[in-house]
Amino acid sequence: MEKRIKNLLTYERPAQYAGGEMFSIKKDWNKTPLKALIVSPAVYQMGASSLGMSVLYHIINSRTDSLCERAFMPESDMREAIVSGKEKFLSLESGRAAREFDLVGITLPAKGCFFDLPGLFALMGIPVTGRDGSYPLIIAGGPGVSNFVPVEDFFDAFIVGDGEEVIEKMLDTLASSGSAGASVKKALAVIEGVYVPGESRGVKKVHCPLKSEYYPLKPVIPNIRTLQDRLDIEVMRGCPNNCRFCEAKRFYSPLRVRPLEELKEIIFASLANTGWKGLSLSSLSSPQYPHIGEVVESIIPFLRKRGISLQIPSLRPERRSIDCVMKILPLNQVNLTFAPETFSPRMQEIIGKITPPDEFERMMRDIKAAGFRDVKIYLMLGLPGETDADIDENIRAVKKIRKTGLKVTLTLSPFVPAAHTPFERVPLWNPGEMAEKLKRFKMELRGVDIRHPSVEDALLESVLSRGDARLGGILSGLPAVFTDSSAEKIKVLEEAGLNADSYARRDFSKGALPWEKIDIAPRKELEEDYNQVKHLIEGR
Repeated sequence: MEKRIKNLLTYERPAQYAGGEMFSIKKDWNKTPLKALIVSPAVYQMGASSLGMSVLYHIINSRTDSLCERAFMPESDMREAIVSGKEKFLSLESGRAAREFDLVGITLPAKGCFFDLPGLFALMGIPVTGRDGSYPLIIAGGPGVSNFVPVEDFFDAFIVGDGEEVIEKMLDTLASSGSAGASVKKALAVIEGVYVPGESRGVKKVHCPLKSEYYPLKPVIPNIRTLQDRLDIEVMRGCPNNCRFCEAKRFYSPLRVRPLEELKEIIFASLANTGWKGLSLSSLSSPQYPHIGEVVESIIPFLRKRGISLQIPSLRPERRSIDCVMKILPLNQVNLTFAPETFSPRMQEIIGKITPPDEFERMMRDIKAAGFRDVKIYLMLGLPGETDADIDENIRAVKKIRKTGLKVTLTLSPFVPAAHTPFERVPLWNPGEMAEKLKRFKMELRGVDIRHPSVEDALLESVLSRGDARLGGILSGLPAVFTDSSAEKIKVLEEAGLNADSYARRDFSKGALPWEKIDIAPRKELEEDYNQVKHLIEGR
């Protein structure tokens, strides 16, 4: 062990590979029949604070017959050492290889992770496809599986929807079968919310209640500072809104609200156990949690006394969000970020997210008067039916907000049509036109800090978001590519025979969709919702 630790010191942020974090759980390997490994395709600094991973870790380790350990994508220097054979890809708790476990679960927070999977499998020493019974059962879950078709052949099973109850049923099946062969796959295929390639014809998303016993009151405290360096408490799951571009709303539906008293108990117990100096009340739209005012008022004295900051993310551009901000202002200087997506009334009706520009401007004047200096605003470009007049509306609105005296940071995100939304059949914009729109904003809004992902980022996101089996065949044959550059990834795909531009913009207007066997939201409802605004999109 001493030699291992000494070797780790030669790598960047070595503590991320050491394990032994506060509240990590190391069970007796020889006395625990079922052994599960949860693997994140993100590096420790980004993935160690994942709430979903923490919940599953807690649930599995709460069983007397099961243990759960964790592993994360290594950083570049460690990856090179593993590829060269100098180091091994090992679990944090017991330092074991992935092949030693009965079940390996890979969390897919987004479809962008698909590109990283060949490299991750190579690091684990597990074939991407064509595995025999000597390997553990490889499963995937998380929002990224809402269209798992491109990576269908990579996994033995997919959990579509909430994993809290499904994972227990899967472990029960493994416990009774004692193997990872064809028989266990047949048994897994009958579990609601589980898709088994070669066995299942389709799968319907599963959801479960937010039971307090599922929640880890002693989450693992990372060894290093992470991207989300605070305690994260989920106040509700799902979303009360109906933004037509949003896949997350469909994936996490129906809306489930954690009871006020239960939420307060979780907050106080978790803070007392962990000693965190930051708290985040998270959901897809936290200011719309029905009891947000009561919970904030009840915990502020506790937080103030102990010097704990409070974050309420996912601020909607509406008055309730401003009220939340004002309540927590005494605790910390809040970073204000709003995502109206567009200031064009016509486009707001199309996307189903209404933010009256005049009301938004008044809110900005209010926060300026309260002492705020900066605001971040997110807008989308390339929305269905968008015209030059809509772009003009956005530019005018930003200019008015600047006149309030606030420093504006503007993020422009190219719209990407998502599966399981009313816009799933909408064509993608032309990359050249998108580049011109970005250029226009920069010329019209000189002096504004404008940020945006590259056109290549959005193009690659579209390739992966609406991918099919053809993309899967190419991904499975890729070498272990480790790069964050979308341009480099697109180049790799094109060298493998897939033109990213034409693939991302192929015609979805008619015929079956690649992801129709995955039932996330009723397709008839999606089509009816789209038809309500089709005339606006077409300019009629």
